[in-house]
Amino acid sequence: MLFKQLLEEFFVEFLDLFVPDALHLLDTNTPTLLDKEVFRDLLDLDRREADLVVQARFRNQPTTFIVHLEHQAQEDKVLHQRMFRYFARFHDRYAAPVYPIALCSYRTPQQPAPDRYAVGFPEFAVLEFRFRVVQLNQLRWRDDLRHPNPLATALLTRMRVAPHERRAVKAACLAHLVGLPISAKRRRIISQFLDVYLPLAPADEAEMYAAHPEIAPSQPEVPADLSACQGVLTWLSAHLSVLVHACNVCDVASYLIEFTQENLSAPPRITTSARPGSVGAGLAAPAGSVGCAQPVQYAGRLPICIGSDTDANPRDLARDQRLVRRLGGVGYPWAH
Repeated sequence: MLFKQLLEEFFVEFLDLFVPDALHLLDTNTPTLLDKEVFRDLLDLDRREADLVVQARFRNQPTTFIVHLEHQAQEDKVLHQRMFRYFARFHDRYAAPVYPIALCSYRTPQQPAPDRYAVGFPEFAVLEFRFRVVQLNQLRWRDDLRHPNPLATALLTRMRVAPHERRAVKAACLAHLVGLPISAKRRRIISQFLDVYLPLAPADEAEMYAAHPEIAPSQPEVPADLSACQGVLTWLSAHLSVLVHACNVCDVASYLIEFTQENLSAPPRITTSARPGSVGAGLAAPAGSVGCAQPVQYAGRLPICIGSDTDANPRDLARDQRLVRRLGGVGYPWAH
């Protein structure tokens, strides 16, 4: 299931890595994964699920074609016959060209898998069907170690890896994964794939992380308890170094929760804001000090005291800024 999830997420990257001529044919904005329920009746009775059947449009053309990607985790001596049957059935059902690909990820045997199916007589060749074969145990992991394609980092685990190389390969894959410009979701899928398909003994894994602390998994942050005053004070002190009087804690907690809920889909991307915002009765805080993508540090005590009159905010701020300038100090308590 994890292999199928990987191929679904990185389908275009798979073609780019192993079958670039197929990638060149299709419009990369159009691939659509067909629901297996639509073609379940076309599959063999002993194998009621094909791995990936994708419909895509030809580049710069209105017509479509089918890509059938079959994953083989174990050797199948009749793979070539199965690939032909699926080709014929998909071609008949969709009346479209079918590009057949077999991905072989098993460790053994290492002899090349067949890539064609032929029917004929001594003097008459009736049929010669060919399909693409990607056999990972025929590839050397060192050749793709620094490949910019993120899928290569995952599939290195199924290439030729000697037992004594397992720890070095996993460390190299994790180190390369850290620097890849991919989403957190994709990074998580590849990381899970590495753990499942290249497991290490606990002692070997501990030695690997000790030798390469930069790839060690980060400890999950314990959620802050904002239901109590002490929890709010502790969180603010640990994350923003903000000093808040106990009488203001309830207002701060309400502000944090409401601000987070309102900005879940689009958190602010600024570090600070020049405009303080009032919270409840009597507290002012920069709008950029909560929910920012970058850390905000508190450079000193709040120089102004705001009462329940929120209209006094600009006047008090301007007054204190003038006072600080006369004293030669910093006029705003929050700084990068």
